[in-house]
Amino acid sequence: MKILLIGHSVFDTICRAGIETHSPGGIFYSANQILKLSSPEDKLFLCTQIDDNTSDYFVPVYSKFDLTFIEKVEAIPSVTLILDDKSERKEIYSNISSNLKIDKINFSDFDGILINIITGLDITSRDLKLIRSNTSALIFFDVHTLSRPMNQSGERVFSVVVDFDDWAKNIDILQANEKEFETLGNFRTEFERAKHLHSIGVKVILLTKDSKGAKVYFKKNGEILSYFISARKIILSNTVGCGDTFGATFFYNYIRTKNVYQSLSSAAIKTEEFLQERK
Repeated sequence: MKILLIGHSVFDTICRAGIETHSPGGIFYSANQILKLSSPEDKLFLCTQIDDNTSDYFVPVYSKFDLTFIEKVEAIPSVTLILDDKSERKEIYSNISSNLKIDKINFSDFDGILINIITGLDITSRDLKLIRSNTSALIFFDVHTLSRPMNQSGERVFSVVVDFDDWAKNIDILQANEKEFETLGNFRTEFERAKHLHSIGVKVILLTKDSKGAKVYFKKNGEILSYFISARKIILSNTVGCGDTFGATFFYNYIRTKNVYQSLSSAAIKTEEFLQERK
């Protein structure tokens, strides 16, 4: 298979209980998981940006991808992640990058395209429309920070994505967590929102529900079905990258099998392995 990943790379400073740690972030987690799952026959491509100051953090993974679409910039975004057990994590951005350059990519070459909206400026809805019009590949789209515009202090704040239909009609598989999903238009219930997104073209909706597990909505014989899988409770101080790992695993398995149940189960297992590695 030929697989393309699109999204900004960021350099994370993770703050919890007065302790700071540094790590590669953004599309790095998706890339790392796809690399783990891939077979020798797969051809992996990555559209992102890197800089000289932090490249050593990313090279061990990125060097295994085709580097044709990786752009060197002066500085990639820096993100301060403030974690606690009582609320959604805070994300404060600096060094915001420009949109990723996609004009030289032949999208018809790929079997699957994973797009993770890391900064909110990775691509535009017009870019996504262009991608869709030039490929029959399966397009996976993680809403991520599209649901959290940046305020003047660089902090991300949840806000309704008023033009999300323009994005959604060009997406095959949509991923969001519960709070992100609530920003995708004004609807009374989760099911009503899922029903609307299916009506405009989304085929599979993948909802991560933190420690509770995950749910998938999909259509079968014209009917919208849902399937929920629970998660084992693993107590951790740092779950950054879990959603990216989950989504990348679902994406890779679904391309190969087109089986919603198997893909969801594999995603849950691999995410648990990712968490266990951090214990």
